Amino acid sequence: MKWSKVKYLFFLSIFFYACKSTEYTTKGIQIIKIKNAPPKVPYLYHNTFTLVDDKKLSELEKQIILGRLKAQLDDSSVVNKVDNFFFLGTIKKPTAYDTAYSRLSATNMRTSMYPLGYYNAVDSFSQDTIKRRVTVNYFIKPNKPTLIDTVSYSLKLTDLNELTQASLNKTALLQNEPVTKAAIQSELSRLVDTFNNNGYYKFSAAELRVLGDSSIEALTSLSDDPFEQLQLLEEAQKKRDSPSLRLAIILNKPDDSTKLTKYFINKIYVLSDYRPNDLLSDTITTATYTLPNFIERYHQPIFKSSLLSRNITLRSGQMFRQQDYLNTLANLTKLQVWQSINIRLVENIDYADKVDIIIELIPDKKYSYLSTVEASYAATSNAVNALGGSLFGFSINVGITNKNFAREAVRMAHNLRFGIELNNANRNNINNPINSNDISYANNTTIPRRFLAPLLNKLALPKGESFVNAGISYSNRINLFTLQSVNVGVGVNASNSKGKKLIIKPINIEYSLLNKTDSFNKLIAINPFLRYSYNTTFILGPSISYLWSQQKRLHPRSVSNLRVARVNIEESGSIATLVGLLKNVSSSYVKLDAEFKQTISYKRDKQIALRFFAGIGVPLRGDSSLPFFKQFFGGGSNSMRGWPVRGIGRGREKLVPLLQNIFNDRTGDFQFETNIELRHQIVTFIPDLFKLKGAVIMDIGNVWNIKAPLNTAGTDLSKFQLKNFYRELGMSAGYGLRIDFSNLIIRGDFSFRFKRPETSNINNGWKLPSIGFNDVLQKVFSSSQSARNWRYENFNFTLGINYPF
Repeated sequence: MKWSKVKYLFFLSIFFYACKSTEYTTKGIQIIKIKNAPPKVPYLYHNTFTLVDDKKLSELEKQIILGRLKAQLDDSSVVNKVDNFFFLGTIKKPTAYDTAYSRLSATNMRTSMYPLGYYNAVDSFSQDTIKRRVTVNYFIKPNKPTLIDTVSYSLKLTDLNELTQASLNKTALLQNEPVTKAAIQSELSRLVDTFNNNGYYKFSAAELRVLGDSSIEALTSLSDDPFEQLQLLEEAQKKRDSPSLRLAIILNKPDDSTKLTKYFINKIYVLSDYRPNDLLSDTITTATYTLPNFIERYHQPIFKSSLLSRNITLRSGQMFRQQDYLNTLANLTKLQVWQSINIRLVENIDYADKVDIIIELIPDKKYSYLSTVEASYAATSNAVNALGGSLFGFSINVGITNKNFAREAVRMAHNLRFGIELNNANRNNINNPINSNDISYANNTTIPRRFLAPLLNKLALPKGESFVNAGISYSNRINLFTLQSVNVGVGVNASNSKGKKLIIKPINIEYSLLNKTDSFNKLIAINPFLRYSYNTTFILGPSISYLWSQQKRLHPRSVSNLRVARVNIEESGSIATLVGLLKNVSSSYVKLDAEFKQTISYKRDKQIALRFFAGIGVPLRGDSSLPFFKQFFGGGSNSMRGWPVRGIGRGREKLVPLLQNIFNDRTGDFQFETNIELRHQIVTFIPDLFKLKGAVIMDIGNVWNIKAPLNTAGTDLSKFQLKNFYRELGMSAGYGLRIDFSNLIIRGDFSFRFKRPETSNINNGWKLPSIGFNDVLQKVFSSSQSARNWRYENFNFTLGINYPF
């Protein structure tokens, strides 16, 4: 594209868009279009927010305070501004300016500082008017926060006072810390939880009251000694400069005296297949089974009593603890075999300080069914592509899950999949319309019990379950090879409430039998490296995966900030070495990969999405590469979108000519990749149901080999060398359209290659696609040979389901 044409289009668009007004900001120039402004009167155009004397505040504190201030604007002081596209924005129906609303907004801002501990903040505002556009500048001077001087507790009951004193090391109210609403609420919640976990299950925050009193003694003390009076006045001035409060938490005596009663558990009843309107006294239509800890009532023996015993942490005869109640509820819920779980506490009529616990469990359906159809498409890389993924394909999945296998809440899922991929015979001169097909069966069994439990508990991962996964598959790459695979994995996963998850698989067995055709053997003769990757393979070894996720706000302007990290390591060969019969048939390698994803969401469906991935596999014991189904690859709808699946790399290997019938899968033992998306909404057709969205996309990365595959003269273009890392990186960028159906997103991504690894010896691989206004349609859509060659070298289009990361 010629630069003169770009400049012409750029300035023409600005002229037609911004003929009404322009705003200059510290971040550059933004073009603002005013729609339906009130005639002849000043109207609200912009708001600014400034913290005065904020040097003692951290950047995080400033962001939190500014976020609160912006949220306190009166409705008539809000500027309805929409950022359309980068430097373009629109203000719709600006309101006529009224000073009273600015005064009200400033007052709201000052009072919003109270919950943060700033009780002496000062507010003010000013106006700047250009033509009829009014910019209101709000100023808030926080002054020093009011600090906690002392905290005392007076709860009257000896037991409550003792429980309070025993847990003071966990208090949220610390001396010389700000008196904030969050800290006071946290302390009240802590006290209520402490009492609930020690028998007082009826106790609530309504039974507590917080009092505050100034600690400026000069205001309340009298003295005839002038020197002592001067000292008190000096201390009073210091107190004003550093204000503080004495806090007292007292018991607010309730009308219901039972709220101060300490309760013990009398009997526990478990109705394991509860039906609405069942009565506890009904012993005719239900069977009764008495265990040491509870009494079970049921119509049918759907669940084993041992399953209930392991998951009910409440105990007869013990003091009632809220935590045991919550643990029981959580344990029963995670089993996913009951559609409704209700735990009732009933006061015993014979004992004033005892309760009976009734656990009502309504069973869920034992079986669930699944059937889906999936489709995919990506531009072809050349005439032959080994395992597919770069042509049009679809698959059918059928599954059935038994949620209560062996009456122990064991989930056993069966899944059958059939997939087919089609050739584009007209373009590739291939007679067979089918490129590949496959069929597979998988059985995934999840057991709600954990082995290695002591180790996992020490790692602060109290939740989890064990699993056994097994599968068998058959894949047929027409005229090249057939692949028959069997796999078995046994392991355990553990997690906690902080978003951490650990998956340990000590047993992982995979066997793949590869049957090659004469055609594939001829391809191996042309590319001998395939001999090392594509073979019958036996894998035996452990694997460990660690996952971490965290969601919080990055700063006040964002809605959410989701971070997800994953690290996986697997090994094969060490166990087989100990077993002599398996040593010669087992692959030997160590493989490590790590991924980090971050999605920052803003208002109006705007997002910044980032992904970083790196993986390396080191072949051991004389192997020159990983097994082909363990190797890394790039390209396709979820990776380097400027290339088709397995279409980038290895290293700076040259592209195979478009119509040359040569095996062209690019897989390797090392991969580096980073992906970026700037997502935004284009138009809403049906709110919360049907939207059209867009994204600016960019991908950087490549795939390499670690070892030289052949003992031949010359340079190995596929081997990774640190000095060539930057030169051999590929980079593509483009634009994606997404049709959002709320729970389903259909995605089409157009991506051009701007840095090509195979031309890294020229300008480090940087090469702009040769395209302009006069030939863009022809090169992107034409079926001519020259257009096809250009797309093959410069461009790729992919279809995908949901977001790529």
